[in-house]
Amino acid sequence: MNYNWTYAHLPDAEALVNLSVKYQYEVDPIFTIDANVFAHNITSAIINQYYTGYSDLVAVARDTNNNLLGYTWAKGGEKGMWSRETIVNVRIAHVDPDLSVRCRILLVKDMLSIWEQFAKITNCSVIASSSIRQEQTAFMRLHEQAGYLVRGGVGYKRVDLSNTATTLFEPDTSHACQSVDAQPRKR
Repeated sequence: MNYNWTYAHLPDAEALVNLSVKYQYEVDPIFTIDANVFAHNITSAIINQYYTGYSDLVAVARDTNNNLLGYTWAKGGEKGMWSRETIVNVRIAHVDPDLSVRCRILLVKDMLSIWEQFAKITNCSVIASSSIRQEQTAFMRLHEQAGYLVRGGVGYKRVDLSNTATTLFEPDTSHACQSVDAQPRKR
C-alpha cells in the first residue's frame, strides 16, 4: 500500500476522531473521553494551522484509496519552564493499530521527521513528545534512534535551526507498506 502525508483539512476531523477512539482503552483509566470535545479541539487546531500558520500542525497520512492510516497533531511556539526557548509540543501521534508493525513504524518515523521540519519552519529550538500509553518502549526507542533524549515517557530533541526548512513534507513522501500483519494484534 502506498501513502502520502498532507495537511489535515476540516473534512478530516471526523476520521481523526474515529481513529482516536481506537485508543480510548489507553486513556480510560485517566480521562473520561468525550468525542465531541476532541472533535472541537482537533477542528480548532486544523483551523489554526490555516489562519495562524505556526501555532498548530495537523498532518494526515492517507493511502491511495483515501483511507486514514495515521495523523499527528503538534503545537508550536509553546514555552519551556526553564528558558525562553520555544517548543514544539507533540500532542498526538496516532496510527491505525490494525496496520502491520512495519507500516506503523514507518508512519511514526515520518512523524518524527515532520515534527522536526515544523520546528524549523516555526523557529522552535526544542521538540517535546510524550506518551500516555501504558506500553511505550518501542515508541520511545524510535525517538532515541532519531536523536531524542528520552526521560521516562517524554522525548526531547534540540533542533538545529541553522538549517532552515521551507516545506513540511518531503517532495516525494510516498511510501509502501503492507496493510496488515499476518497475526492480528492483541489488545
